[in-house]
Amino acid sequence: MPRYQEIALSLEKEISHAYQAGQYLPPEQRLAERYKVNRHTLRRAIDELVLKGWLLRQQGKGVMVLSKPVRYPLHSGSKFTDNLLNAGAKPNSRVLSFSQTNANQQVAKGLGIAVASPVLQLKTLRFIDQMPISIVFHHLRLGEHEKHLSQYQHGSLHSFLKQHCQVELRRQHTVVGAQLANHEDCACLQIDGSHPLLTLQTINVDQAQQPFEFSISHIRAELVELSLEHPL
Repeated sequence: MPRYQEIALSLEKEISHAYQAGQYLPPEQRLAERYKVNRHTLRRAIDELVLKGWLLRQQGKGVMVLSKPVRYPLHSGSKFTDNLLNAGAKPNSRVLSFSQTNANQQVAKGLGIAVASPVLQLKTLRFIDQMPISIVFHHLRLGEHEKHLSQYQHGSLHSFLKQHCQVELRRQHTVVGAQLANHEDCACLQIDGSHPLLTLQTINVDQAQQPFEFSISHIRAELVELSLEHPL
């Protein structure tokens, strides 16, 4: 591997763990001395990260670190909290509301129940490193778990269900889309109406492979990128 690519990989790792968006790298001469290369080689390494979207050159100011999306693997066993912890982020969730409602056509189809059937509706706000990144509208079948869910306040919902209700969920089907932020999105995610959002509609099944949860997520597109796996 060329030396400039080795430096780029080293800088990428350092940036992801030690820098926040808006901070500046040390001067190129200092970095060149650290890596024991000439400035031309160091510039090639930085150019690699500029092309990847990690860095931005600013005339007269230096090289600024940009906000880098957190990669979120999307597969049957993927979980919000575990995935982001593995990516080095600090995720959390907070309950915004919890109620019983009647399933509309979309929710009924996702859960395999009749339209207007009663379901539990849980709305959560998710964070990465204290930055709000998504609103999730969870719709769950009724059952014994209802009395436990009333105690759920934060953290991983699926971990809570597994620990307190002996319900273990796996992702069965996900539809990915996009939309502009609505009024509720703007208020919760601290963005304006021109902000693009990723949308996920997900069916999660229980141990018996029965639809248990249908969720709709509105995700800030600049903070999360989805990684889809294709098993051979």
